[in-house]
Amino acid sequence: MFRKQFCVALAGAVALSLGIAGSASAQQYPDKPIKLIVPYPPGATNDLLARVLAEPLAKELGQPVIVDNKGGAATAIGATATANAPADGYTMLLGTGTTYTLNPLLKTGLAYDTDRDFRMVSIIAEVPVVFIVNPKFPASTLSEFVAYAKANPGKVNYSSSGLGSSLHLAAELFAQRAGIKMTHVPYPGSAGAMRALLADEVQMFSEVISGALPHIAQKSVVPLAITSAKRLAVAPSIPTVAESGYPGFEALGWYALAVPKATPAAVVARIESAINKILASGVLQARFEPLAIVIPGPQEPGSAEKYLAKDRALWAPLVRSLNISLD
Repeated sequence: MFRKQFCVALAGAVALSLGIAGSASAQQYPDKPIKLIVPYPPGATNDLLARVLAEPLAKELGQPVIVDNKGGAATAIGATATANAPADGYTMLLGTGTTYTLNPLLKTGLAYDTDRDFRMVSIIAEVPVVFIVNPKFPASTLSEFVAYAKANPGKVNYSSSGLGSSLHLAAELFAQRAGIKMTHVPYPGSAGAMRALLADEVQMFSEVISGALPHIAQKSVVPLAITSAKRLAVAPSIPTVAESGYPGFEALGWYALAVPKATPAAVVARIESAINKILASGVLQARFEPLAIVIPGPQEPGSAEKYLAKDRALWAPLVRSLNISLD
């Protein structure tokens, strides 16, 4: 009996000591450099965003933040590396909507699971999509485009940067809302999709507005509408899809910071506080909003998880209805 009581007491003491140690570790966080995994190669927008974020984040946390590029497999390599990292706050992931929402919807057998493996910390940026046409196309507004598509079924092709990409799905979401049929012509990247539009090989291109702005400025393409909830300050003449006859329409690319799921709550709160200070400072806005990348303000705890749930609710029914798979 005494031996059993001793074993129970010993187990309790060990658990208590581990809890105290974990609490002390969280209170001391961070006490060494932090790795920020970017699931894209150097030079991508995600990479640039991470490198600009890393400097003020290092100042706020008091430790170096080292950007680690792990591109490939549509962000799955970097996401998997983060999921398998210790849940101590020293590994973060700057993933995208593709990472957190689309990959799990489009692929089976992923080595990571968004809900199981990640704690969403903060939305860092949003990127609207713009629907653009060749200047030769007989429509210069979204309503004219829809009217043409309805009057010419089967004659409207559009390009995107790939099957199952956020650009592809944004166009399909709009087609469903507008009640039109378009033929998707996927390309391995935006460069080929843009060349096809400029060569008048397709009638429309669904592109991130940051990538389309130079062509819009040169008047080599005509913007029909953007998919954000409101117009952008950098492109105030381009109407939104919502104001063009489709109230509530919104379809965005996005970037979010996440950590391994079991990261202590105190550590997550420390990171959230640091990110909110950066978002409130205007440093990211000054750098990226001229590029048509929207930087949100400070966020309440749990906001990123709610954002993820809303994004998933938007795309899951569409993916099912189109029967899209990347397996």
